[in-house]
Amino acid sequence: MSVESRKSASVVRMSPMFRVQHGLLMLTLLVLALTGFALMYHDNWLARLLIRLEGGVLFRGFIHCTAAVILMAQMVFHAYYMLFTREGKRELKDFLLGIRDFADFGQAIRFNLGAASEYPRIGKYGYKEKFQYWGATIGTFLISITGVILWAETTTMSLLPKVVLDITLIIHGYQGLLAFVILLFWHVYNEHLHPSVFPMNRAWLTGNVDAEWLRQEHPLEYEKLKQEGVL
Repeated sequence: MSVESRKSASVVRMSPMFRVQHGLLMLTLLVLALTGFALMYHDNWLARLLIRLEGGVLFRGFIHCTAAVILMAQMVFHAYYMLFTREGKRELKDFLLGIRDFADFGQAIRFNLGAASEYPRIGKYGYKEKFQYWGATIGTFLISITGVILWAETTTMSLLPKVVLDITLIIHGYQGLLAFVILLFWHVYNEHLHPSVFPMNRAWLTGNVDAEWLRQEHPLEYEKLKQEGVL
């Protein structure tokens, strides 16, 4: 295949179902981050502004809880989809972490420091995508569990010591902040600001990526698709 035809060819990167799930996750986490920030730092001028924009403390709580229910429902659906559907099982297999991912991570660091001659050759999902996926999965689970405990505050206080509620509040708040910071800086940079995709990787919108981009960024996946006759 010529360079010109490679550039014009496109490869399906995200199916419609995964794009819908990605969009819902993005929206719910953004709403939860903004409404959660307003509660966690309520004395901050920005938090007071957000609370006013959200219609006051009570309505802010309603928005936060509604987004939380959507997030938890999506988490359950995503677990079902990954474990029991054909596409989900295939994607889950590709997302599993292995020794090679940590070796690739180490090689990438050495390459960036000038101690390795080449960047690791990546398959469909490399260490970046896998770390982000499992970090988001674990983080969403922790946010959901701690959120339910805080939501059922009266029941929690009747069954457990107050210190448990205090620790849960800390975990919930800072886990949410950590998830937002990672998404804001790492994920947004890799998928929107990195020179290879700037100004945006449109896979989350169209589902497709250029074959030439795939050849450069995920060469093992490119070679696999070429052998299968997809490219």
